[in-house]
Amino acid sequence: MRCPNCGYDNPEGRRYCEECGERILDLEALKARARRRSQREAARYRREARREGLDAEEAERRRRRARRRTSPLLGLLLLAAVVAVAVVIVVVLAGGGESGPEKAVKEFYNALRDKNVMLYLKHTDLELYKMAQNGEYEPDPYTEGIDYDYYALEGLKTRLVKEEGDYAEVEVVGGTFKGFYNSGGDSGGIDFAQYPRTVRLVKVENTWLIQDYQLAKLPYYYEDIGPGQPEFPEVEEQTQESG
Repeated sequence: MRCPNCGYDNPEGRRYCEECGERILDLEALKARARRRSQREAARYRREARREGLDAEEAERRRRRARRRTSPLLGLLLLAAVVAVAVVIVVVLAGGGESGPEKAVKEFYNALRDKNVMLYLKHTDLELYKMAQNGEYEPDPYTEGIDYDYYALEGLKTRLVKEEGDYAEVEVVGGTFKGFYNSGGDSGGIDFAQYPRTVRLVKVENTWLIQDYQLAKLPYYYEDIGPGQPEFPEVEEQTQESG
């Protein structure tokens, strides 16, 4: 008897697959059971027809009509299935069908805005994130690269450019992003509608990581950075102001 799950040929009479443990359905037995049920129904309708003085043909017509009727329980099950499908559709439409990479990019920028260092590490350094979860490492926002004292993020919009296996590109196409220092200075900000930003991601252990997060995190138009300038200009800017 062939297992419907893994295809293993089991000896006759087995109820469960020796290879994967899946229950095996004996198709011939099911067919025989269906035939016996049909024969019992036919006999019952013939008896009822004889009691009412009807012929065998009328008894068969009654049996066929009864089998075509949908039971109340089946009707309720069908209704429940339709409702469930409708709920799923509503949820998908409400979420806009957002992809995993887009969700990761939004979580990354929200982590900067909220100075949520754990969420930030989740999408930038998975090993440190695991260590922090296990209490082996205590992350600090400034040490990990959340350089401004606070951020303003409004109306963030993204567009999935490509998703190929464990690699993806997401374009930030809307919203504004700006960093501020407690001393009163700010980053100048960026309007993503005017200057869209492409963020590259890789998937590691089912988690999307921002590949170029040191650039993606900058709250200004980073293409303006010229050769010879520091890799992390916002850190040097803050150092100069404090000096």
